[in-house]
Amino acid sequence: MSHSIREISRHSSIYRGFIITRRPKTVISKIARYEITLGEQSFGLFDAQAQATGYIDELHIQKGKTA
Repeated sequence: MSHSIREISRHSSIYRGFIITRRPKTVISKIARYEITLGEQSFGLFDAQAQATGYIDELHIQKGKTA
C-alpha cells in the first residue's frame, strides 16, 4: 500500500500520522535535517526525507508484528 506525504506548512509534512519537520541547514550543520515527531515524542533526525519516511514505514511494520 502506498502512502503520501501531505504538506501542512512550509517546513512540516504529515506522513502516516507522524509529523516530519525540515530543519534548514545552518553554519554548524551544513545539511538540512528532518525530525520525526508523534505528539510530544521525537524519533530523531534524518539526513533525507526518504530516510525519515522509511523509518516511519519500519515502525509500522514492527507495530504489525507485535499486534
